[in-house]
Amino acid sequence: MDNILDMSSAYSSKDAAAAAVALLERHPTATSVAIADPQDPGAALAAGDLVLGVGVGPAGAPELLASARSGAAAAVLLRRPATAGEQAALERLAAAEQVSLSWLDAEHGWNELHRQLLRRLAPASIRADDELAELAQTIATLTGGLVTIEDTSARVLAYSRSSDEVDELRRLSILGRSGPSQYLALLREWGVYDRLASSEEVVEIAEHPEFGVRRRLAVGVFAGDRQLGVIWLQQGSGDFEPHAEQALLGAARITAAQLVSRGRRPVSSGTELADLLGAGLGEGPAGGAVPPGLPARLGRVARQPCAVAVVELGAQARDAATAGSQLEDLVAILTVHAAAYRRAALVEQFQGRVYLLLPALDSVTPATAMLRRAMTAVRRHLDPAARAAIGPRVDSALAAAHSRRGAELALGVAGTDAVVGFDTARPQLLITAVENCLAEQGHLLDPRISALIADDPDGAWTLLNYLEAGSDVGQVATQMHLHPTTIRYRLRRATQAAGIDQSGGRDRFAMHVQLRCGLRPESSAG
Repeated sequence: MDNILDMSSAYSSKDAAAAAVALLERHPTATSVAIADPQDPGAALAAGDLVLGVGVGPAGAPELLASARSGAAAAVLLRRPATAGEQAALERLAAAEQVSLSWLDAEHGWNELHRQLLRRLAPASIRADDELAELAQTIATLTGGLVTIEDTSARVLAYSRSSDEVDELRRLSILGRSGPSQYLALLREWGVYDRLASSEEVVEIAEHPEFGVRRRLAVGVFAGDRQLGVIWLQQGSGDFEPHAEQALLGAARITAAQLVSRGRRPVSSGTELADLLGAGLGEGPAGGAVPPGLPARLGRVARQPCAVAVVELGAQARDAATAGSQLEDLVAILTVHAAAYRRAALVEQFQGRVYLLLPALDSVTPATAMLRRAMTAVRRHLDPAARAAIGPRVDSALAAAHSRRGAELALGVAGTDAVVGFDTARPQLLITAVENCLAEQGHLLDPRISALIADDPDGAWTLLNYLEAGSDVGQVATQMHLHPTTIRYRLRRATQAAGIDQSGGRDRFAMHVQLRCGLRPESSAG
């Protein structure tokens, strides 16, 4: 059955936008978009409606055209019939009814065109605006389900793209822009609405094949104690993703911010967070001064310990438009996870990276676990080479720039792990700092060790591994795939040739540092 949920053939966003503009130019009196009910094509229509005949074939078209005339609809859009004869007959009928008629070609689907028309025509109170529709699609991607966002009157505000996996409840809700009354009564009878109205609890609704209802998860959307709506997650052909409930909770918190202030992002303004983190200024906010005001979203948790994480994509986009789109997708995924973890979390992208401010932390361990879950989704759905780092915990948001610098330093450490913590990266960062210092202060180097590295690299590597293994010859032998006797021989040869004494603690440390800095780890000898 041809319906708005069929994505087997669909416009791209660009093509659909162009088609929507062309339709509205062709039918300038259109002021709203409506979807015909294929079961009742003669249902009343309103003046100015641009009517999409989703699922209405040649048999139901005459009744729909008559309804369009009586309701003074602006135009009707039908799927182009299979034969030229059927098309000509419907065009003659439309002319007789004095109804403007346009056609949707067979290779195109309804879904994206409908979304583009809604952006331009639907009333603000029920418009699936860009950000809410994108959020619905993001949460569908992260959960492996089909998403519908409704207000407290069960009016559909936004929904994700779907396929043939859609059940009867979802189909009727989207086609009618509201949940069908018989199903709403059934949900009330089961006590679902009472549970959704009482807390942020994620509610599971079992599958009921006898009613055409598949398994669902749902969560209420709240602003304080006031419920603003519900997010429904229908199970498709497969099971939900493992962290679907947590992602759904994060989506509810983001949706609340969007419904309270339509058209504004549910994160900081970007300028506030950039100022707080001292983005691009090396030493924090201009002149090292404390920002004049903390982002209001933080509230009282601004004075509690926090940490900053930074995420960047690994692959280079082909063009600026693609890069911008990928960053927006990255922000959406990270925002859902961060909001589920901390309601007051801030997420913004600037300078080609995405930054997260994670407040109210007892330690960075749980925040790191959340970041790992988020990066699993990012690598699966967006970029398998994306990486993230989390900085040290600081006393309050006023010290967030310090945590940001730690996160950026950790991200600069080479590796393939999806997430690296500053504490984990600290030893390598310290070694790098010493290496840089020694590169600038070459006169501090012991010439005997420099000669050992140049003349006997095998001996130098053996000595370095020995020092880093805590003088455990057996461990070094295993590491270098050599016999312990060979290791001892190399150690005697190296120390005697260079005249090095390992007994003194300071001398031993200095030797270790110079060997570590003078030898390249990627070329270790055997």
